[in-house]
Amino acid sequence: MAAADRRLLLALLLALFAWVPLAAQAQDRALQAGWYAGEPQQFLRQGELTGLDVEMVRAIARAVGEEVRFTATPYPALMEAVAAGRMDVATGIARTAERAQRYALSLPYRHDINVLVVRRGEAAPLLFADAGGLAAFMADDQQFRLGVREGFSYFDAALDTIIAAPPAPGRIRAAGSDEANIRRLLAGEIDGFITERLSGALALTRLGVASSVEEARMRIVIPLHLAFSREVATPELMARIDGAIRQLTQDGTLDRVAARFRFPILLSLSIEGSWYLALLVIGTVAAALAGTLAARQSGWSLFGTIVLACVTALAGGVLRDLLVGRHPIGILRDPLFLQLVLATVAVVWVAIRAAPLLRRWTILVQGAARIAGLARKRDADRWLFDFADALGLGAFTVFGVTVAFGMGADPAWLWGPLLGTLTGAGGGILRDVLRGGGSIPNLTTGFYGEVAAIWSLALTGYLLARGPGIEIDEVLPAVIVVVIGCVVTRMAALVFRWAPPRLG
Repeated sequence: MAAADRRLLLALLLALFAWVPLAAQAQDRALQAGWYAGEPQQFLRQGELTGLDVEMVRAIARAVGEEVRFTATPYPALMEAVAAGRMDVATGIARTAERAQRYALSLPYRHDINVLVVRRGEAAPLLFADAGGLAAFMADDQQFRLGVREGFSYFDAALDTIIAAPPAPGRIRAAGSDEANIRRLLAGEIDGFITERLSGALALTRLGVASSVEEARMRIVIPLHLAFSREVATPELMARIDGAIRQLTQDGTLDRVAARFRFPILLSLSIEGSWYLALLVIGTVAAALAGTLAARQSGWSLFGTIVLACVTALAGGVLRDLLVGRHPIGILRDPLFLQLVLATVAVVWVAIRAAPLLRRWTILVQGAARIAGLARKRDADRWLFDFADALGLGAFTVFGVTVAFGMGADPAWLWGPLLGTLTGAGGGILRDVLRGGGSIPNLTTGFYGEVAAIWSLALTGYLLARGPGIEIDEVLPAVIVVVIGCVVTRMAALVFRWAPPRLG
């Protein structure tokens, strides 16, 4: 081979070896994004980053053939890093004139609703309904101290100006988290704070102080954008990003992502109250009592009675959690309900053993026995038990739908009713299967599982029809309606002796 040919071959080989790592580097290139918020926008679930912001951005990136990698970065540091070109993109950014100059902003891909939270009983005098009204109020009132999030913009020039240049020292206090603002509010250091509605509600629930505060009338709807570094945001990339946002908005992809994260949180917040816990306790005791009495009627041992009571009260929830991979399962998360079952069996066992002794007691005891006998004759005790059981059926049905949305079971229109029915009626069905004898009333003559199926389907359908824009003050009435609907339907089925539909 001639020397010139060898030199040419060597040059080609060197060019090839130089090109390979460059090509690999180009192939591995991904958009570097920062995450800074909490649930439901950006959070870790079992060590994996997720959230409606994260999943929306991933969907947009897939639509344009890009990859995105997230790094935990505090919000102010992230914005500076994107402006300096050290990172490529920040999510969930409100548009301002200054930001439009510093960053390349995409089209809005979702909206936030910000509210003003104050101490309970102090919202009535605050008559303003929007950001401009809050700004005017802050300019006039010389006492009100407002808490905000550090570095955040609230999509109103007047309010942002007040925040940047308060009318008096100490009127504006910036914090790094909603939790810090909540503690300041309850300590009397501020008189109210602005927060994204859902994130704020979650923070209040985690701290256990939701009953100590309330929302003012004010609502700020803020369109949110992706903020790209000017160094990475070529016109071609921004055109593709905006096109993907339009497409994913039109075909409902972004709405489905939002619903996946908002629905379970809204449902969970709706059932946080003591009233719902009371329903669960009543339902658990009623189910455990039904299992205990069924075991006694069949002559089961004490151990068998405990097993049947646990199956009746708890098996539906256990099966639900195993089916969708919810860990730890419900009875391990909170032992209260297992303790209620064991206590119910123990009380019945003691009452049965003590009955012969009670017969020898005074006239007062005999009078009580006569009253109990009269109630039994008129079936008052049976109706009371059925009412308590129907309350539990409604509460557990709602909880099953909540778990379906919380686990992201897809499609929701199928899994919502399925898990609602399984949680509400599954234990009673398994109890009848264990008792044997060829008779399973809950599957043959009873109108029981059908009640759970009807109302879990109604709740799921309402949520899906209302869409991801639904708010907490719309979900709570829906939950109450479903619980009442279950009770009314179940009691009507008993009064009118409804038979379930049959094949033929």
